[in-house]
Amino acid sequence: MSPVTAPLSFEAILNRGRMLSDGIPFADIRAAEAVAADGSDVDWFDLWMARADFYEDLGTAAIEAGNGISGGEWLWNASLSAHYAQFMWFHDPARREAGQRRKVELFDRAAPHFSRPGERIEIPLGGVAIPGYLRLPGPAPDDGPVPCCVLIGGLESTKEESHLFENLCLTRGMATFAFDGPGQGELFFDVKLGPDFEHYTGAVVDHLVDRDEIDADRIGVLGRSLGGHYAPRSAAADDRFAACCAWGACFDLSDLDSMPPHTRRGFLYVTGIEDQDRAALHLRDSINLAPVAERISCPTLLLHGAHDAIFGMEQVEKYRDGLVNADLEVQVEEDGDHCCHNMAHLVRPRMADWLADRLEAAR
Repeated sequence: MSPVTAPLSFEAILNRGRMLSDGIPFADIRAAEAVAADGSDVDWFDLWMARADFYEDLGTAAIEAGNGISGGEWLWNASLSAHYAQFMWFHDPARREAGQRRKVELFDRAAPHFSRPGERIEIPLGGVAIPGYLRLPGPAPDDGPVPCCVLIGGLESTKEESHLFENLCLTRGMATFAFDGPGQGELFFDVKLGPDFEHYTGAVVDHLVDRDEIDADRIGVLGRSLGGHYAPRSAAADDRFAACCAWGACFDLSDLDSMPPHTRRGFLYVTGIEDQDRAALHLRDSINLAPVAERISCPTLLLHGAHDAIFGMEQVEKYRDGLVNADLEVQVEEDGDHCCHNMAHLVRPRMADWLADRLEAAR
């Protein structure tokens, strides 16, 4: 089979640290490991979609019984299971895209029942709608507007996966707005990865500054993995951002050829370009901070794991050399893997604290 059509093994897909820190229950991961160990014919996609069905049934029953908060959390668990069913399923677009739509549908049903509800918002731009969720922490002590953190996913991390990080922001007095941009989540169906992600982030900010609940002078942006490129790129284009956090050093895609095969496959996939050489050229042209890095002027945090198998340490040095006009703080975790998923309990609260400090959130 070609690199594009060959399925991955369970072990290649199973990212324990990331899945646990995003909210997949430990028992479900152990069950997946057991399936892999006994040579069962059940494949990865089917296993996790079955878990989505299981949690959907729990959530639906809880809501019907009047237990909305539990129901919302179980529906979110169903959405997260559907997310992980399809997140590396690039060799089988039909099922991947069915899993993507299922994930969205489940999250849409979950969001109104969260203790801090999610409001689905679709922002028009260029003939498409940017899908996102606004969540509010409650009014500030003076009943005034609150700061907001815009959350950007990566290659295959999407708005539905940010739920637990949103909770970290909300408990620190910040609103959150998580959205899908070009090549991501449900917007992938309309717009593939390209060089203009900052236009979509700008449209999000245009919406937020018109909301009475949001303080237009205290808006930050955080991007995860490939979002570690999109967040600073957005800050370079829009001086309305008061703080920027790059959760993973992705200055450019000079590492594309040395990435793990399944990651490289994913990058090629989200371009929508069938010819792999053309897709690779498009990626390198689209993902490059060098032309805009000096325009970033807001305080910026870069968090990176020294053992990141996707983005090498030379990417960190490119941030140091390129962000010459930003107050740049670099945190490299010597034991960290990609986005430090193996130590999420340490780094995620720290990023939320950093954002809350820079945005002067009431805590």
